[in-house]
Amino acid sequence: MHDLIIVGGGAAGLAAAAYALDKQLDVMVVYENLGGKINQKFTMHADTDFLIGHILVHLDAPETAPEEVTRLGADTVQEFERQVTTQRGRALFDRVRRVAKEGDVFKVETERSGTLQSAAVIIASGAVPKQLDVPGREFINHGIGYTPVTYARALAGKTAVVIGCTQRALRGAAELARTVAQVYLVAPQFPHNDPILTVLQKRPNVEILEGCTVTEVTGTSSVDTVIVEQSGKVRRLPVDAVFADVGLTPNAAMVKGLVETDADGFIVVDKRNATSVTGLFAAGDVTTVYGEHTLIAIGEGARAALAAHDYLLTRG
Repeated sequence: MHDLIIVGGGAAGLAAAAYALDKQLDVMVVYENLGGKINQKFTMHADTDFLIGHILVHLDAPETAPEEVTRLGADTVQEFERQVTTQRGRALFDRVRRVAKEGDVFKVETERSGTLQSAAVIIASGAVPKQLDVPGREFINHGIGYTPVTYARALAGKTAVVIGCTQRALRGAAELARTVAQVYLVAPQFPHNDPILTVLQKRPNVEILEGCTVTEVTGTSSVDTVIVEQSGKVRRLPVDAVFADVGLTPNAAMVKGLVETDADGFIVVDKRNATSVTGLFAAGDVTTVYGEHTLIAIGEGARAALAAHDYLLTRG
């Protein structure tokens, strides 16, 4: 039986694993995507690629040397990944179907490796963006992205569309507005008492298209136009990048019915990342903690591992 099983191989899960290894715990990381979002690639247009979370390389300015911008936390996550994968028997590529607790023992049922047992568990399985369901969605990661705050610097002087009225969408639009030439913010309805929206309404390079719906995204190798409709009137927006933030879906199915979640299915945690089940902790985007960012996930993962270690100490 393991001391600790961590479900998820993103920033939070790897940070938790690194802390657990430092405390010489018998830890196992079960993952489907090692490294998480930092290994996802996004193409803004045909001649510019971005590796989410790590290096943004501009290839469209031949008169200058390519600019490299390192996203905060990415190198740290990659170091955590190295620490975990270079120790034999610490990482398992598999899908977790279900987590249950029998007495003081957790049973983690996997898809291909049977059932694993541990004294404590950390759920760090992340969340996935809800998909933009319109013609042109095949441009996801090729002009359509889900994290505008990652690209604010890289999109300087360009045009972007942010679709959605979530806090992440409004915050992303506000950050983009500081660098881009033009931001279009599109949603059927916005929360009018939101202070960020109030600021956006005053920005000369922001156009808020309330009451509009996106009907299509078009382009060749990448996105170049977003088509919106309002009361039967169609408008074509020329763009360099599109960010669709219509919400997140937490990867929490494996603990459904076991732990307390909010109305959207995110795992409720306290200030020590403990869930409603003793010995079960959670960290990162799968929880109710605000802030989808690599550095936040690293901190949450380390704190969850600290709490799990303290719990194990009390068990002797």
